[in-house]
Amino acid sequence: MMVETKVHPRRGNSPPPVRIGVLYILSGIGGSVLSSLFVRTTVSVGASGALFGLLGGMLSELLTNWTIYANVFAAISTLVVIILINIAVGVLPHVDNYAHIGGFFTGFFLGFVILVRPQFKWLNQKHVPPGYVAPTTRTKYRSHQYILLILSLIALLVG
Repeated sequence: MMVETKVHPRRGNSPPPVRIGVLYILSGIGGSVLSSLFVRTTVSVGASGALFGLLGGMLSELLTNWTIYANVFAAISTLVVIILINIAVGVLPHVDNYAHIGGFFTGFFLGFVILVRPQFKWLNQKHVPPGYVAPTTRTKYRSHQYILLILSLIALLVG
């Protein structure tokens, strides 16, 4: 929650809660799958993989929608420092770093799919009032958003 308030200081910039919930659940599953593939001798439980998925989703959302932030460098540097501190804590004994890494990468790739937003000043022609002459229409998403969406879908399907 602290990271959410640092990166999204105004609540209007943050993604809808349903998308965040889907990202959380799927990241938890991705972290558990990677943990069960690499750690076969013990069973680990917890929500840390899902929480790392939220961090990965926030990073991908920052990289995709960087134009809506006033200070992109401060937001990314804050998020990267928090991710590195949490990865460093994962070196402690009895901490399943595979779940952390699996949740992070699952959330990172899912963030490109779930958290993508239309570009600023995009206008849906269905919602234009009658008689209003709309300016030249832009595409809903920018080219880098399409590229990251396609690459992340390929990575999720292959991985």
